[in-house]
Amino acid sequence: MKNSNYTQLSMFDIVLEQPKEEITQKFDSGKVEENLAVVSNTENNNLCPYKIPTIDEIVKLIEKSAYGTDKTRLISNVFECGAIAISNLLDLIQKAEREKRYTDIMNNYKPEDRNSLCNIFSKIYALCSSVVYDDGVFKDYLGELFIRLNQGNSHTGQFFTPFHISKFMAECALLPDIVKEKTKDDGILTISDPCSGGGGMMVAALSVLKECGINYGRNCFVACSDIDIRCVHMTYLQLSLAGVPAIVKHQNSLTRETWSIWRTPAFMLQYPRFMKYEKYN
Repeated sequence: MKNSNYTQLSMFDIVLEQPKEEITQKFDSGKVEENLAVVSNTENNNLCPYKIPTIDEIVKLIEKSAYGTDKTRLISNVFECGAIAISNLLDLIQKAEREKRYTDIMNNYKPEDRNSLCNIFSKIYALCSSVVYDDGVFKDYLGELFIRLNQGNSHTGQFFTPFHISKFMAECALLPDIVKEKTKDDGILTISDPCSGGGGMMVAALSVLKECGINYGRNCFVACSDIDIRCVHMTYLQLSLAGVPAIVKHQNSLTRETWSIWRTPAFMLQYPRFMKYEKYN
């Protein structure tokens, strides 16, 4: 393994060296057996050691899995169970309560449907985490998935900003000179989004920071909140899998009423460095 900047800072800074040969790995999940070809993305010059799924593939898988069940509930459960699975790796204080919630959700599905949820999340995990590799492409993957599956709520004005607009706004706000000034001498740049949606604006900000040569896994802290719990889970997933230290709150940003708090693994693993931001968030 090597670090793209040749300076090991945390587990999220480490990337795998590009494999020279194809690797085939077989996963057995109950009655479901799936052969996943894990290949180097040489055509994209990407160090990611597995074939990166596409939004089209995930949409088709969800549509197929949602046959005979409520698609909106299925999608929400995939996001929530995925967020819980990641949170419970390190946020031990909330683990018992969230594990019970995970079990309650899964108990509402038949075994074959549980396997479908796991398969869908494995694709989401692979797609969103691919951004950490040297040539990883930042996009609002979950926001695009959400809209492609017609899950936006037009009655409440819920429309996700197209990623190229988010990227333009991030470039206007995060000017290279300002960013480098804030992060010099190992400083920390803080970014906040009180209405994060699926986290697209923050992903755009990460893309800009990477282009500026900033190690956002160490020199950036992100605070997000949203009143829609589905958006909270989506934001948490995208920031967690991108390796950014962040706190995401299920919160009414106007009244400050808070129902749950989600801390990313990068935040938990570097808690002594970022804990000062928790009480001000």
